[in-house]
Amino acid sequence: MSTRRRRRATGRAQYRCVCGHELKKYWAFCSNCGRGQQWKDLDHLTGAECYRCGWVVSDTFSFCPWCDADIHEEGYSSERPLKAPRGFRMDARCDWGCGGGVQYPMPYCPWCGRPQSWNEEDLFEGECPHCHRGVDDLMNVCPWCGLDATGRDLIPRALTRVRRLLLVSRIRDWGYRVLLRPGVSGVDPRWPKAVEIEQRYVIGSKRRDEIPWTMLVGLLTHELGHSFLYHHWDWTRSRRFRRAFGEVDKAYRGMDNTWVYFQRRRVAIAPRDFVSAYAAKHPQEDFAEVFRFYVTRRGRLRDLFAEFGQKRKGVILYEKFLVLHDFVRALRGWSELR
Repeated sequence: MSTRRRRRATGRAQYRCVCGHELKKYWAFCSNCGRGQQWKDLDHLTGAECYRCGWVVSDTFSFCPWCDADIHEEGYSSERPLKAPRGFRMDARCDWGCGGGVQYPMPYCPWCGRPQSWNEEDLFEGECPHCHRGVDDLMNVCPWCGLDATGRDLIPRALTRVRRLLLVSRIRDWGYRVLLRPGVSGVDPRWPKAVEIEQRYVIGSKRRDEIPWTMLVGLLTHELGHSFLYHHWDWTRSRRFRRAFGEVDKAYRGMDNTWVYFQRRRVAIAPRDFVSAYAAKHPQEDFAEVFRFYVTRRGRLRDLFAEFGQKRKGVILYEKFLVLHDFVRALRGWSELR
């Protein structure tokens, strides 16, 4: 058994993997190291374990609620579904209406053997892009299916490209964490290091909603620009930053559903003082677009400024890239001094 049990001072049970990471009871995998777990009847509450998976079950069950094995035994298994046999509790009724009680997080009903679904919105921060069960943002492995809880294994090519671009641009890793999540792509200012990417772009319905990996690279660098800005928010109060980008903390004036072609690497001709039309939506989008172009063009200001001259861009656009460039250089100098 790869799970050991400890007791807190309060008397509440605490479960840990052999790697030392804390577990919740009946997690199939450790969310830190990915080791498979096996929950045996160590407390001898039921006196029964599944013959297939070895997890604790009740003699009255007809099916194993963890692996769906048929464990019905004449004279022991209950002829009618029960609510909560010894060692288990009832958190909900069977989804299929057999009348039996089911304890969270059983994936199968112990009475009819049918799969169960659980509403985990209030229990976890997001959902696994593989099995769609609940996961937290800091989990490395999904505790239900054992796959990458962040979904980064689904976009290795784009992530590798982005990391190389950041390295070439000499922007140090500030601890960002890319997560594939349902909803919309974005960064919450309260958690600036969590960069959420709409998982539909990667695992779209019948692959119709997927976007090219080059556009995914642009989307990633754009959202990383938001993360970089929120992580260095004190910088936005400097006089030079405000003169270039304006007040980045002003409120949005409504939802923006504009589709942006983030794979575009050429500077737009209009508007005059922005690198793209989308950058004119809000000062925060302006900075994120400047960051995207700075990174995807590998921090080569000479090439960028030459293109600005050809397209007759405003002086303020030059200043925006210089502000970012000088701040990146200052961050490198501070890290070297440390």
